Amino acid sequence: MIRLRQALQILPIVILLTGCSTVPTLSTLPENQPSPCPPSEVVVSGQMDDMMQYYDSLRKQSSPELIKVYDRVKQNFGQNKSDANRIRLVLLLILPNTSFRDVPSALHLLNEWPRDPKPANNNHNNNLQSFRNLLAALLAEQQRLSNSMDESSHKLKEEQKRADTLQHQIDAIKSMEKNLILIEP
Repeated sequence: MIRLRQALQILPIVILLTGCSTVPTLSTLPENQPSPCPPSEVVVSGQMDDMMQYYDSLRKQSSPELIKVYDRVKQNFGQNKSDANRIRLVLLLILPNTSFRDVPSALHLLNEWPRDPKPANNNHNNNLQSFRNLLAALLAEQQRLSNSMDESSHKLKEEQKRADTLQHQIDAIKSMEKNLILIEP
């Protein structure tokens, strides 16, 4: 179960990094080579690349450094609730093995992300909104599985207590039978 939980914690980032690393950007293709993806599917360098680089830099930092970064990003988000500050805070909140890991808060930040009222003509904004949607869906599923696992664990503990109680009752009955056999001449 612990391995499943660890895999689920890493899954959203692996999916994102794999997807971003397998699709070439416009700037990496030679001039005469056509894009392997239709124009609407070509990854545009910019905000998404920045976020992936940011996440990669977070993974390389020590716990004390991460705590300082978290405090600074949390403060920045409090002062300026920009999309970039929001996603930085979310990325920090979903980092595994940190003292400030808080998936429900990250999910809340994603769900409370203001929607753009006008249709987005900006591909960067579309990518960021798609990223938000993907991350929110993955974190919601992770939270659901975690809750289900916690519930199963709780039921297992209750069943173990019940089994222990029954075993004590069986032992007491055996003890009484032995005492009755010894008493009868």
